[in-house]
Amino acid sequence: METVGLEKHELPPTNQKRMVAFINHFVLSTVNFLNKFASDCESKFVQYEHKIQSLEASLSIVEAKLASIDTLQNGTATDVTVSETTVPSGKQNKGNESIPAEDATTKEESSTPVETAPRDPRYDKYFKMVQVGVPLAAVKSKIGSEGLDPNYIDAFL
Repeated sequence: METVGLEKHELPPTNQKRMVAFINHFVLSTVNFLNKFASDCESKFVQYEHKIQSLEASLSIVEAKLASIDTLQNGTATDVTVSETTVPSGKQNKGNESIPAEDATTKEESSTPVETAPRDPRYDKYFKMVQVGVPLAAVKSKIGSEGLDPNYIDAFL
């Protein structure tokens, strides 16, 4: 498909200023696109990382709960059964054995840490998790995923 009578070496050269303007426009458009794409990817990675951390904390808590249920079935749990068997007198625990009121209160008092300052009520559910046997690392991870200070709980344990 050659054109007869048209020699490429006879064509006038492209204006350099125009060529530089086209190249600059192409480079700027490409750089802007790549910067926006990289920024979008990074923000999505941060969102997914936060979601993964939250899922890992929840998974750790669920695993700890499942592990405590498994140990209850085997009858080898001590920490978890103490927290579940501390009920007022006259009520039944999960093993259908009545616990005297004085035994329940002494066990409860011995597991309660000595407090030097009032607790922040936002952390109450996390202290409860530790009391029922959830690993401290999992509780701290959950505290951090909800935007609170995970080291706060150390002062009371």
